[in-house]
Amino acid sequence: MVRITEFLRPSCIKLEMEANKKKDALLELLNLLQDQRVIDAAQKDHIWKDLIEREKVSSTGIGSGVAIPHKIVPGLQNTVIAVGRKQKGIPFDAIDGQPVTLLFLILGKEGSEAFHLRLLSKLARLLQQGSFREALNRAESPDQILSILRQWEEE
Repeated sequence: MVRITEFLRPSCIKLEMEANKKKDALLELLNLLQDQRVIDAAQKDHIWKDLIEREKVSSTGIGSGVAIPHKIVPGLQNTVIAVGRKQKGIPFDAIDGQPVTLLFLILGKEGSEAFHLRLLSKLARLLQQGSFREALNRAESPDQILSILRQWEEE
């Protein structure tokens, strides 16, 4: 069974993002992963450029205040997730035109493309549910975000 919480740790969750633009939001989450020694500076720069190019082709803003930027990263040891939240929202060119308040950045390791898609699909299904999004937006700590994710994954 695919479990989102296996790839997300509290230190990779930022409840009050500073970014006000899409590019800055992606960089802020990548900086968080670099600070946690999940990726290095060279990987961060490469990933950021690729994510920006991907966003030019098609936004990962899936609507309802959610974006799920994602990428398979050569040399990455394990799949990792970073979560960012911005209550005011960030313009993200989402499909519904609404600003994004919840960002889930998923970086997958090379050779795990099928698993990466299953993880992405599971997260997208959960995030389609309004009560799940509301719970994440009300969470007061990274541990609470993880607890909410665990609870919903088990249902």
